[in-house]
Amino acid sequence: MRSDFHPQSKVVLVTGATTGIGASIAKVLADAGHRVWGTGRRVEESAPAPGQPGTVPMDVTLPDTVSSAIAAIVAAEGRLDAVVNNAGIGMMGAMGDTTEEELLTVYRTNVVGLHTVSRVAIPHLIASRGHLMHVGSVAGVVGLPFRGVYCSSKAAVELIAEAQSMELARHGVRVTVLRPGDFKTAINNNRLRVAQPNHDANPGFEAVCDAVNAEVAHAKDPEDMGKAVLKLLGQRKPPLYVAVAPPLQRLAIRLKRILPDRVFEGLIARRYPLD
Repeated sequence: MRSDFHPQSKVVLVTGATTGIGASIAKVLADAGHRVWGTGRRVEESAPAPGQPGTVPMDVTLPDTVSSAIAAIVAAEGRLDAVVNNAGIGMMGAMGDTTEEELLTVYRTNVVGLHTVSRVAIPHLIASRGHLMHVGSVAGVVGLPFRGVYCSSKAAVELIAEAQSMELARHGVRVTVLRPGDFKTAINNNRLRVAQPNHDANPGFEAVCDAVNAEVAHAKDPEDMGKAVLKLLGQRKPPLYVAVAPPLQRLAIRLKRILPDRVFEGLIARRYPLD
């Protein structure tokens, strides 16, 4: 451990920390006194300063950059106490219009990239008896029209985390999935769309895209995600799942468990202008 550490400070890696949820998480943790390293594909390496996260270049779809970034952090800090797998991309499109390559583009970041970061970080987290966190989504619990690729990628994150939690428990490593709902971020600008939507088969596609964009544009600031991660860092026995979402979206998770499948499906379908 660095000699200038406060005893309660932790070394934390936050992927995808240049904007949105990742940037908010990194800032809240740095403000609280933690040594935070945020990643981006086009950032220069810089060490954390008081109240400010550092940066290290990483593209989660390129394993060599993941290994180099984590090695640089451990060389600078002497340890790695927590990882927040936040890097991800969204996609809009009917499953019937989505090509295999479009699906793989999302999965390479949201699933394979998350796995790569976890795999490289796990030996260091075992050494520190640390905490592995994944940013999932309410959409990883509830399948949504025209967001099947994104929803399924986030559902995969949940099952990966459940396996990791059992595998790593004997080493004292804790695993948590955060389930954010809508937050006001730049995702509307960065979200992918299928290249060839079939509007005849899916006449409501553009209206659903507009509705999703409006939900994000009028959502809360993602600072709540940073506060949730900060709270988790201080817990010796954190939960496996934490929903950080508006009340209606948290209710959807609960209703999914108790309602008959077709009843729940009907409620979701009526939420969106599909026709």
